[in-house]
This record gives sequence, structure tokens and C-alpha cells, in this order.
Amino acid sequence: MNKTKLFLVAILAILFTNLYAQDGISEVRFTITQAPICENPFGVLIDIEVKSASDPGFFMSEQNYRFSFNREALANPSIAEEILTGFVAGGPGPLGFTLYSPHNLTGSLDTVVSYNIELQGGDGLFVTRETWIPVGRVALDVTDETECFDIVFHSQDIFPPTFVGEVFVENDVPIRIITAESNYGNLSRCFNELCGLPVELISFAGEERNCQIDLNWQTATEINSDFFVIERSYNGINFTEIGRLNAAGNSQAVVNYNFSDANASVQNYYRLKQVDVDGTYEYSNIIRISTTCFDGTVSDILDIYPNPVNSSGEVNLSIFSKTNQSADIIILNMEGKVLFNKPANLVEGANSLNYSVKGLAAGTYFLRLKGKNWHSSTQKFIKIND
Repeated sequence: MNKTKLFLVAILAILFTNLYAQDGISEVRFTITQAPICENPFGVLIDIEVKSASDPGFFMSEQNYRFSFNREALANPSIAEEILTGFVAGGPGPLGFTLYSPHNLTGSLDTVVSYNIELQGGDGLFVTRETWIPVGRVALDVTDETECFDIVFHSQDIFPPTFVGEVFVENDVPIRIITAESNYGNLSRCFNELCGLPVELISFAGEERNCQIDLNWQTATEINSDFFVIERSYNGINFTEIGRLNAAGNSQAVVNYNFSDANASVQNYYRLKQVDVDGTYEYSNIIRISTTCFDGTVSDILDIYPNPVNSSGEVNLSIFSKTNQSADIIILNMEGKVLFNKPANLVEGANSLNYSVKGLAAGTYFLRLKGKNWHSSTQKFIKIND
């Protein structure tokens, strides 16, 4: 696709936006989650992330990310990885492939080079205000390791613009528009500082002990480290912070860390987020730990799938129960009103249940279990009419 076509696509998208109400408001940012390459040839990996700036969120679909960088420090950008979870690539054509097209800008921006990364296809991915969604990873060569670099998004006021497309349902018809803009997170760093940041993690493990999960990890070296964030997930995708520990700061010796999670479920995923003194961070690998030490009267929802639920209206539940017991499956809307209440007989161990929610309108809902003297955690799911 040449520049003229890209420009026309952008103009048509903006005109189309004016015809429909903009439900979504997007934020985009650059971040560094992978360690830089600190040996010649030097290099950095830059992640692009997106989230909603307002509730309840929106279905992100078509995206166009344009940014500039200073030539004195960086060169040769390329797509290192497309990491958007749930993204479905289409066939050939303007809406069915990943486009990478470098081009020069003139005028006030002639001291930098602008590159376009255009990711399109699929029916959209639901984006909330709580979680940054990684979209893609860009690799750049470092031409001078003594230089600092600036990577800057282009707003819709500067040609060519960055924009994020939204999907919403109107009269049972999926409509795609450009979201309103909230904030662009640019990135300014010095390569010498980046190469002084890594924490060398020797190990990260955990085990059940006395009805809780004890996590432990070791570092071999630390330079300018600030603290560790411990994050937990029940599905391996959506992580929540459950604690923090101060880091050693600067160390050339082995340092041991320990953290206990007293609120573990049957199936748990953990990862560490190591944060440096200036806010740069990187993640550890993810570990999975299961536990059988569970309240004998309680059941819990391990997973809801598919999520979002499509027009077929069939939602599947994966439930763990310590004993044979009965419970009510309850679905609530965003206002907390009960829309669905159906009894279920649970057996000890794993349970797989499915229910029709075809009668529900497109939107966001919450699901939970309620027993005689207990209730489960609440899980959110999205219903769409495709």
C-alpha cells in the first residue's frame, strides 16, 4: 500500500468516525520489557501497548502505529514479534495482512525518520482500563551506545497519524471506528543506562506449604534495582499485583527473596516484575503452581470460555469443588442486577458446565457461584453479537 492510499485510508477513517458516536477512548505507549542487547552489535526491543482510557472499554481491531526516532542513536527498525493476544490475521488485502512501510518525512520533521506498523484483521480484542495489552515488539539497532534516544508517537494532528480502531455492535451489526485519543506514552532513554539495569535472575519457584503458596527467587547480580512486584493470575493471562518486596539495589552476590501468598486458588500462575530506580521494568518467566489445600465448603470458577461469548450464546464454565454440593450460578449486569440464576449440582473435583446466554444483549456481565454459606470469586465476561 503506497503513501497516497494510506493517507486516504486515514482520512476516510476519520470521516467515518464523525458519523458514529465514539464509545472507546484509547491510550498507547512504548515500554521496554526485554533486556537490551549490550554487546556489539547493540540493539533495543521496544514494545507497543494499548489500553482503554475509560470504562467499560472497547473492542480494539484495526491499528496504525506511527512513530519517529533520532537517527544519531537508532537505525534499522523491524517488527521483532507480533504479540497481540487473540489477534486473528486475515487473508490478502488491506484488512488482512501486516504492513511495514518505512518512509521519510519532510518539513518540520526532517531530522527524524517515521515508520509505520499497521496491524489489521480479526473481530477485535476487548481492551479495559485495568490492563495494558501488548500489541507488537519492534527491534532497533543502536548506532551509538553513548547517545540517548527519543521515540515519539505521531498524534492525529501530525501526518501520518497513530490511531486505534474500535469494534462495537449497533443493531446486531459490528461497526468499526477510530477511538478518541487520550494519551501517547513516548519513550526517552539512554542506552548506557539501560545496559546497567538488568537483574540476573538465577531461579524463580514456589510450592504449597501450610495452605499457602511460598514463592522464592534468587538474583546473581543487581544494578540500580528498586523493588519486585509479585503478580498472580488464575488463568495465566490476566495478572494482578499481590505484593511488593524491596530489591537489593546494587549487588554482586547471590540474594534470596521469599514471598507467601495466603489467598491462592486451586490453580495459580505467578510472575515477577523487576522495577529499576527510574521506573524501567522487565518480567520474569511465568510459573504455575496448583494446590489442593482449599476450603472444604467452597467452590470456585477457574475459567469462563469463550470470552468474549459470540452470538451462539454458549458459555462454558470450568469449576473446582472440594465436595459434592449444590450451588446457584448467578449472572449480573454492570449495575449488579441479577439476570440469571440457575441451580447446579457440583461433584468433588473438576466440573465442566455450559449454559446458554443467547438471550443476553451485547455487553459486559459478571458471573459467580453462591452456595449455602459461601460464594465464589466473581468473573467478568463479554457478550458480543457478531
